[in-house]
Amino acid sequence: MLTLKRIIGFIFFTLLFPLTVCAEPAPFDNLWAYRLYPEQKTLTGQGVMVAIADSGINAHPEFNGKNIQGQDFTLSPSIADVKGHGTGIAGIIGARGVQFTGIAPDAQIVVYKIDDGSRMISPQAATAAINTVLTYNKEHPDQKIAVVNLSYGIHGGGDKNLTTAINAAYDSGVAIICPAGNLGFPGVHYPASLGTTIAVGALAANKQQAYANSSYGPEVDFIAPGENVYLPSNEGGYMLMSGTSIATGFIAAAAALAVEGFKKKNGRYPTTPEIKQSLIAAAAQIPGIHEYKQGYGFVDVKKLEAQFK
Repeated sequence: MLTLKRIIGFIFFTLLFPLTVCAEPAPFDNLWAYRLYPEQKTLTGQGVMVAIADSGINAHPEFNGKNIQGQDFTLSPSIADVKGHGTGIAGIIGARGVQFTGIAPDAQIVVYKIDDGSRMISPQAATAAINTVLTYNKEHPDQKIAVVNLSYGIHGGGDKNLTTAINAAYDSGVAIICPAGNLGFPGVHYPASLGTTIAVGALAANKQQAYANSSYGPEVDFIAPGENVYLPSNEGGYMLMSGTSIATGFIAAAAALAVEGFKKKNGRYPTTPEIKQSLIAAAAQIPGIHEYKQGYGFVDVKKLEAQFK
């Protein structure tokens, strides 16, 4: 039973220390990564071919109406994606807008399967994929593959044949975009560590820090969304995935936009340094993130488009 003394004491306490109601935390925004890019763009990847060297691809509503070709460089019988990674990267680049729109939705996607889902991606498969790009481009100089999203990286070491293929691609005007690695400590993975690739670090979902597992070093060129990014899954639905290879998809798409804009303005394909320079000119560092984790920073698509007006 409440006595008068207790009632007075309670009123006195609440006057000094007003009761507060804890608000429910805001729900996570699945589409946070895509909101960093403009909904309406003058560049969409039209007329640009992008190769995705990854785990393959599966049919998905986000790809309906797209003529996606591919080739398998593993021992699997097809380009079917049992891992989901390649399907997700393809969504970042070219999703048509069922749940979200990719950054270069009109780019033509070519899928090279180098990962059968066993976590044993061989440098031989990656080398074969790059050499196939070079052969294709020699045969189709007017409609070449200008950007390769290479979802491959190892900590330390390297491979002579893969390096040779990457360097040849660089010399021929093909931009190869690679993940910095997911170990979260210094040491950018190979082949992102090469000067002839574009190395990408991952941005955290809070948009203020690098993703905790993003490897870093002076070789990192850019940063892009890489934590809990909403992607089409290989089972027909959607999923959240994290990592620097996810961030790579955003920079590969931005590179496709740069190629499109350059071609329209100059009437030719850009060289690889010209592609990178366009991205650099559109990038700005995010305050508070170390340069080794973000390189030139986040690529602003609006600034990228402005270069080609």
